[in-house]
Amino acid sequence: MRRATLMVRLALLNCLRTRWTAYFIAITTIVHPAQAQQTKPAEPKVASANQAVQSQLPFSDRQDFDDAMRGFIATTPDPANPDHWEFLKHEAPPTVNPSLWRQAQLNVASGLFKVAEGVYQIRGFSPANMTIIEGTTGIIVIDTLSTPQAAREALDLYFAHRPRKPVVAAIYSHSHGDHYGGVSGVVSQADAAAGKTIVIAPIGFMEALVGEAAVGENAKARRAEYQFGLSLPVGERGNIDGGIGKGDSRGASGGGPIITPNDTIWQPTETRTIDGVDFIFQLALDSEAPSEMMIYLPKSHVLDVAEDATHTLHNLLPLRGAGVRDGNRWSQYLNTALDQFGADVQVMIAQHTWPVWGNERVRTHLANQRDLYKYIHDQTIRMMNQGLGPTEIAEALTMPPGLENDWSAHGYYGTISHNSKAVYQRYIGWYDGNPATLNRLPRVEEAKKNLEYMGGAAAVIARAREDFKAGQYRWVAQIMDQVVFADPSNKEARSLAADAFEQLGYLAESSTWRNAYLLGAQELRSGVHSGTRSVPGVGPGVLRAMPIALVFDYLGTRVDGPRAGTANIVINWQFTDTRESLASTLEHGALTSINGKTAPNAVTTVTTTRPVLESVILGQRTLAHAMERREITTVGDAKAVSDLFALLVDFEEGFPIVESGRKLD
Repeated sequence: MRRATLMVRLALLNCLRTRWTAYFIAITTIVHPAQAQQTKPAEPKVASANQAVQSQLPFSDRQDFDDAMRGFIATTPDPANPDHWEFLKHEAPPTVNPSLWRQAQLNVASGLFKVAEGVYQIRGFSPANMTIIEGTTGIIVIDTLSTPQAAREALDLYFAHRPRKPVVAAIYSHSHGDHYGGVSGVVSQADAAAGKTIVIAPIGFMEALVGEAAVGENAKARRAEYQFGLSLPVGERGNIDGGIGKGDSRGASGGGPIITPNDTIWQPTETRTIDGVDFIFQLALDSEAPSEMMIYLPKSHVLDVAEDATHTLHNLLPLRGAGVRDGNRWSQYLNTALDQFGADVQVMIAQHTWPVWGNERVRTHLANQRDLYKYIHDQTIRMMNQGLGPTEIAEALTMPPGLENDWSAHGYYGTISHNSKAVYQRYIGWYDGNPATLNRLPRVEEAKKNLEYMGGAAAVIARAREDFKAGQYRWVAQIMDQVVFADPSNKEARSLAADAFEQLGYLAESSTWRNAYLLGAQELRSGVHSGTRSVPGVGPGVLRAMPIALVFDYLGTRVDGPRAGTANIVINWQFTDTRESLASTLEHGALTSINGKTAPNAVTTVTTTRPVLESVILGQRTLAHAMERREITTVGDAKAVSDLFALLVDFEEGFPIVESGRKLD
């Protein structure tokens, strides 16, 4: 079992770095014994602070626990780890914020649930939920989980308890991989291409999918390890939850092929009848995802809010990185849903976490979530206009008045702190207006100068140890960061920084903050254990879905500009399978292209197919091999193609985060 679980972990980490769909898989982990031994207990001040939370929040309110299990029919345990979350049945230990512990307990619920007549959900097979609507002749599936394997197992569970009918439609609620990655386990590409199965998505779905998954994928994957705690041991001193749900080892092989939608929701509100079931779609673009929509089922009085009103404060800017989301529009969409459906709705479901039943409770939940995002947006701008910077705003901004005891307003996934910084960034950028921060020294140089001014590393560490005893963990983490960046080999500094990170993780109500702190501590103590290798920075599923012009835009992000120097390489490209053409130009270190054109000054014309080019881009074969087999042919200067590809760099997947990285040449 130990070896099998380790193989699952390695496979999932491989998925993480090669597919956007695997970013959201919370994994099972076997950690080297030395890592587990290095974790430390909660300091007395931390244990006391966590104990105090018990009296600050309404833990006697058990409504969410009733809701999380309401309608439960059956489950299929995770075959690799059926008792994986057993430890959560106990009371919160000193090493976990009790509020986060409660959320982790709620997210354990897994299996098939009846929501309303003809409406079912499968939860816990993936971080996201699968929603199934029963039609006249078949079923309609909303969101297909992270992987084909998870999706197939979810459907198998459903069919074990409900009549077996074909999937007549699949609906993508939004453009994040844990909601579309398993589609090939539900729908065949051939049936979708032939229109036999409807695949519906909000406007801009494929553009958003490609844009989020192809730009900076390697950096996002590495940061996602911190956000989701992917290399942490599962347990009281490690990973306990993802804030919005749990995943298991189903689907360790990663996301499958992306099936392009064959039907699109274009209007702010559209009504469709699918297999005898009426659907009202409400677009929510640039809210939790660039392409997102909510769905109302008038016959069953069920509102599906996708990810716009789950049982947590969500992210306006996730720690893994993304485009900054619009908190103001997010709030407006919830207000619109409340206005349009509030008088009629009886059940609210989401594509994460559990439902809310009863008209009054649904209306209250929607209104509270609406006000939560609006408050963060408006109060950040108010303080911004009063001259406060992002860190000062984040420190001053607290829960909206009256929502302190609303569990779903708490920051288990997003936080008020980093969401307020996202609002600031969206409107006026990273610069706080102070010229001192306009052109700061690089981190390593700044750290060395700071230590020089403060009397050297030994003096700083000595003072920091006293601050650690006093419970000043934020400051200790901040100042030890300086010492570690100045000298990554300083074991005392690494150890003290790790201790501070660990205590901050134990205090955090946010799962993402806890995971980041604890993984930072682990890597300071033990190094990066996920391994390092060079990767192209995009996964095959996303690459195949990209229009050819975007493929060359992506290649431009891999060009080593300084090394390209004054090279001027113009190439015409012809793709025989798709009948596309494109002219690319490398000049001044920048790769640009014009789709559907040929350049008269091209030094060569390349003829090939998309799959062949993709295999070379992904490093599955060499350019020389493809040219030798004449799967890539040229008319003109063949060396120009080799020269261009020689300028493309791969990326180090396990690059350092809590210490200085390698210097570029």
